[in-house]
Amino acid sequence: MVKPKVELLKRHNVRDGEPIPMSVTPIVTEENGVITTIVCGQYNGVSATVDCPTNAAILQVQFTQKSTWRHSLPRAYETAILYVRKGSVRVGASLLPVHHTAYLSKDGDEIVIESEDEADVLLLSGEPIREPIVSQGSMVMNTEGEIQLAYADYQRGFMGLPWSENLSDEEWREHVKKNPSKY
Repeated sequence: MVKPKVELLKRHNVRDGEPIPMSVTPIVTEENGVITTIVCGQYNGVSATVDCPTNAAILQVQFTQKSTWRHSLPRAYETAILYVRKGSVRVGASLLPVHHTAYLSKDGDEIVIESEDEADVLLLSGEPIREPIVSQGSMVMNTEGEIQLAYADYQRGFMGLPWSENLSDEEWREHVKKNPSKY
């Protein structure tokens, strides 16, 4: 198991041809107003400055108006999960409402997401890590013993305290600041 590591990074708007400083979260704003925050991995040739222990990408995509966003995934990525944080989006023929998750199939090389209005989605994608997986409820670990330890740590408040999905980003930040993880 990898020891948890936290890096709080400043947001940085990327401009064409400009080098990206270390310890920032790159943000790419498209001409159509779509804003892509690269938490880890890469988007459109721009890479996050965070060192990810696996070959994965986490992208937050914010739509400010009716628009389309496209992203090509590396062929080695076998997993792509889309979570709708705000608004609704269309992927192919499927309309995904707020607080819904879609597990995307590996048909084709490009993800196309369309929005009719404001929306905010999180895309998690990556290569398989080829490790044993044990899950129970919301916990995913490598062994049954690790699952039991994770639940014990959760019950002791070591992972912070749960929050409502209805919190705004600012309310969530305040909640996490008041109830930090012990890791």
